[in-house]
Amino acid sequence: MSSVPVKARNYIFGLAILSALLMGYVINQYHVDDWMMVLVLSILAVVAETFLVQLPGIGAISVTFAITFAAIIVGGPLAAIIVGIAGMTFCRPYVEGRGYIHFFNTPPIKTLFNVSQNILYTGTAGIAYVLIHNQFLSFDFIDPFSVIGSMAVFITVNTLCMTALIFFLQGGKFTHIWFENFRGTNLSVFAVSLLGILVAIAYNSYGPGAVVLFFVPLMLSRYSFKLYVDMRKNYYDTVKALINAIEAKDPYTSGHASRVGEYAVAIANEMDMSPKQIEVIKNAALLHDIGKIGINDNILNKKDRLSDLELEVIKNHPSIGYDIIKDVGFLGEVMEIVKHHHERWDGGGYPDGISKEKIPIETCVLTIADAYDAMTTDRPYRKALSPKEAIDEIQANMGTQFNPNLWIATQKALVNITDNIEEDQKK
Repeated sequence: MSSVPVKARNYIFGLAILSALLMGYVINQYHVDDWMMVLVLSILAVVAETFLVQLPGIGAISVTFAITFAAIIVGGPLAAIIVGIAGMTFCRPYVEGRGYIHFFNTPPIKTLFNVSQNILYTGTAGIAYVLIHNQFLSFDFIDPFSVIGSMAVFITVNTLCMTALIFFLQGGKFTHIWFENFRGTNLSVFAVSLLGILVAIAYNSYGPGAVVLFFVPLMLSRYSFKLYVDMRKNYYDTVKALINAIEAKDPYTSGHASRVGEYAVAIANEMDMSPKQIEVIKNAALLHDIGKIGINDNILNKKDRLSDLELEVIKNHPSIGYDIIKDVGFLGEVMEIVKHHHERWDGGGYPDGISKEKIPIETCVLTIADAYDAMTTDRPYRKALSPKEAIDEIQANMGTQFNPNLWIATQKALVNITDNIEEDQKK
């Protein structure tokens, strides 16, 4: 528990208090009429929760909500919360690197978060269903308004709780965290929830036995979740492999790409760029020097200043990088940035000599971040500039080398990073 940051711990405790209050309200306002339904759906929830799909970052997803959503429709909020907690308490999923996990080998702080979050999103979704359905009683058993409203509440509360946890654990920009972790899952969750409606109809019409039949397509939908997550994992593994290849080739590049990514993301955040743009910039920063794989080692590792001829050879690395990644489908938006990260605002850059608005804004951000890191890093033939000197140099070259429209965001971002570094050094 001591390894959990104080802010994250306080957030989890706050979440626990909210969930306790909500639980008290639900117990006071709702009751369970059909305990057989609760038992059957709880068993299915345990199975569904056991087959979690791990996300690339923090957390996992499952198809359990289809079961709890069926419980909401058939039994109400209290029944749904019991089903959700039962699934979480008695499941035994396998997690890569940790083996099988269960209630007794999970850190208490994590269990507290999981249970609290479950109560919050299940309880609020259940209450939303009841409140909306009471306005459309003419639909009798199920109406589309309460279904859509309840699903929307579930997705919103669930993803916001997880995003806030990641934010307090790792920092970053809230919207970017949400986009990076959940942008591809919401539609799938919505689709899975529709199966929950079928489970509810089956139980209401034919009893517990019919519910098991609908559990098979539910587990198939879990497989589609896994395919999506595996695709994203392969994406990141490919990027990581390419980065390792660069760093093995050029010692200077070791650490350079990640620092450039940090600076570029900071500038992009100051400009309020979209999460999608920030993700593209981050990946382009990590891969911007991939073309150095095609440059002779003697030139890359030369201790003295490069000759004019050697400089011309080095100038080929953006084009080489473009050729390396142009056929990798998911890097389509990255390859143009890689190719043009040495272009200049005045048109004096390379390889194509494009200028001004012809240079994409994402490329302009990366160009500044790359230059800043180059200036603040020791090289064999010169000492590093101080952060202030590097920022002054960037300002002096706004309108010639760099996009002048980025100056305010650049100054704020780099000054903030410098201040944070100085504070860490004092500690």
